[in-house]
Amino acid sequence: MRSLFLLLLAAALAYAETAVAVYLDGTVDGTAVSLVQKALADAEDRGAPLVVVINTYGGYLAPMDQIVERLLNAEVPIYAYVPAGAKAVSAGAFIAMAADKIYMDPTAQIGACEPRPPDPKVVNYATARMRSLAETKWNDSRVDIAVSFVTQNKVLTGREAVELGIAEPPPRWVFAAEHRRDPLARLLTALSDPAILLALMALGVILIAYEIITAGFQGVGVFGGVLVVLALYLLGQLGVEWLWAALALGGALLVAAEMLVGQGALALAGVALMAMSLYMATAGQPYHQAQAATYAAAGITAVAAVAFAYIGYKVRQALRRRPQDLASQLIGAVGVAKTPIAPGKPGVVYAAGEEWTAEAEEEIPQGAKVVVTAVEGLTVKVKKHSQ
Repeated sequence: MRSLFLLLLAAALAYAETAVAVYLDGTVDGTAVSLVQKALADAEDRGAPLVVVINTYGGYLAPMDQIVERLLNAEVPIYAYVPAGAKAVSAGAFIAMAADKIYMDPTAQIGACEPRPPDPKVVNYATARMRSLAETKWNDSRVDIAVSFVTQNKVLTGREAVELGIAEPPPRWVFAAEHRRDPLARLLTALSDPAILLALMALGVILIAYEIITAGFQGVGVFGGVLVVLALYLLGQLGVEWLWAALALGGALLVAAEMLVGQGALALAGVALMAMSLYMATAGQPYHQAQAATYAAAGITAVAAVAFAYIGYKVRQALRRRPQDLASQLIGAVGVAKTPIAPGKPGVVYAAGEEWTAEAEEEIPQGAKVVVTAVEGLTVKVKKHSQ
């Protein structure tokens, strides 16, 4: 029995084709281009076919085109394989069509390539691109079916695709090597979203400005510089229009300039520029599926950037005043307790046009009038104001 099993196994392996596999799952971005390029070089060195295992909702136009070009110019056979339950939709469908043959599990899906938003110029480009890819394999009605992926947003199951002659049932392969995204590439993929990148750029600029304008070197500026460099690198990987990247940078600089002014107008203008940039970025990526969580994260980061700008303005104001100037302005000033104050429990008072951390040797309820009796650094000593 054991001998029979080994004989059957040897026969199966002899029948199977040796190939190199690259797993193209997740977003089609710059890391996907690097991954395919590495796998293709490995396959060409071995003289083996490259099997592109696809499971993606899509991604970015420029990386998609780069992958398609590499597959079309490959020196070895290229096979696209969409496994059970997987999908080759949006940008993934173009990559599948660039292969010499497409293999699909009956439960897989392919198609849904209509650009979003359906800008006529982009639709015409995508239609022509899909037609040219289909015509490299067929010269019959299958070309029109492939074009309908773009013009009608048509989707086929693997079973339907096999029946129509678009795909074939998967054969047996023995993979001499398998290429997947490593953890760093997956992290970069997670960050490769226009909304997140613009927010990172804005926050980075704000942190650099905070360090320069306020209290000198504290380390946050270095972190900000890393964020800006990372954002610019990933923007380049996406093949972006640098106009909207420049708008985002300009908006971040306006928010940073709020540290010098503190009136709110510059921050408002900066946020408007960044919002315009985000709209241009997402509209220019017809095969990227934006997620609500992504925009929420970008919004939180943008709010944090504005908050840093405001804090920087307040810190700058405080640091520009000499302690003796503060004492001359504040001692004797009448203010209002914004929070309750008690011995050993500092609070906040509003006096001389600003809020201050306050300490008292008596209990002072919130809303009570107080008078400043002393100044220690940026903390004021107060007592109840006798009317």
